[in-house]
Amino acid sequence: MKLIGFLVIILYGCAVDPGKIEVEDFESINEPEIVENQEIVTDESELVKSQLVPMLEAIDNNDEEGFLEFQNSANSLFYKEQKRWLEEAIFKKEQGYTFSVNIGEVNLMSPEKGDMELIVNMKYQDKETQNKVIYSIVKLNNKWVIDDVPFKKISEGNIAVLYVSDLEEQALTVLREASDIVHLYNNEFGWATKDITIKLYDSREQISATIPWTASTGWNETGESLKLMIEPSGPTTSLSTLTILAHELAHQMLSDFSNDNASLYIQEGFATLLQHVVEKDAEGKLLINLDNLPYREQKLLSNRDLVFYSIDELNKLDYTKTFEIYSLGFLLTDYLVKTQGFDKFMTMVKELMNEPYIDSRVEHKLQITSERTTRAIEKVYGSTDQVSDGYINYFTNKK
Repeated sequence: MKLIGFLVIILYGCAVDPGKIEVEDFESINEPEIVENQEIVTDESELVKSQLVPMLEAIDNNDEEGFLEFQNSANSLFYKEQKRWLEEAIFKKEQGYTFSVNIGEVNLMSPEKGDMELIVNMKYQDKETQNKVIYSIVKLNNKWVIDDVPFKKISEGNIAVLYVSDLEEQALTVLREASDIVHLYNNEFGWATKDITIKLYDSREQISATIPWTASTGWNETGESLKLMIEPSGPTTSLSTLTILAHELAHQMLSDFSNDNASLYIQEGFATLLQHVVEKDAEGKLLINLDNLPYREQKLLSNRDLVFYSIDELNKLDYTKTFEIYSLGFLLTDYLVKTQGFDKFMTMVKELMNEPYIDSRVEHKLQITSERTTRAIEKVYGSTDQVSDGYINYFTNKK
């Protein structure tokens, strides 16, 4: 009853219905079984650690099948993310990264459950990072496998928020804001959402280790969960959460409408635009306010590093060119929406639904999605040369 009362107080007046919130504890994290003989447990932990060594060898050898043998296939979302994890590791090695993984401390809570520390080391040129994450491990069919971070869970409708134990208050805020934004995007764009899973981590090292990435505070890819880093002791205001989720859920919506075929600069441009125009009115109801755009435009146009690229040049950008992808993607999207409206922009995006789905992360299919997006732009808006000239002239005159 205390929990229900707390939820009612937190969520009063918001889209999430407290009576429909489901709260779940993953039993592996709160009340571990007491093992009487600690010495035996220590010996068993070392044995478990040695049994997981072939997983490390599979990572070194880019052996997907061998790696997936140590992931819990019954946890379908996590299993998918782990498959993508190894693909990302292989991708980074091909780019010249030095990549290694080690197992830290292993703790057993019972003969079938425990947790382990995974340490991910990445080095590129003169930059080196070490990220760490604690995973649950379970014994299935006499074999130890990894079963995601030991999250707690709350859910409402088709939105689930998984969070580490010290982020309960933040998780409730995220659930409330995500529900509001999904409702707004459904009303404005007709987005009928699939299941959405949001995972909250309390450190950059944790979330980065699960991607794997050198340093990240957020991650969103079709077929995976939306991952966010939130510091438990830091200020978590409704506004900052709203802004982050408006951006990240825009990615999911655009991926759904395009069969995940939108180019990276269109993805980031559209998400950045919505991030700046989604706001609350005096009654706390969400709306889209395009009057917010001039401030963002002028901030970018006053940046001395800003150089305009044509669509053909945007198509050739490497995914690491984040300033150009976000800034120019935003300006191009802003121009198309302001001059010809959201409906026409969405018509262009939905043209991409006719293209086949490629089951990989965006940066692994950049060239293909850029080519497909170019064809969609030309079909709906006309020549990409003319569109490029249009947006460049439009913003050059505003400088």
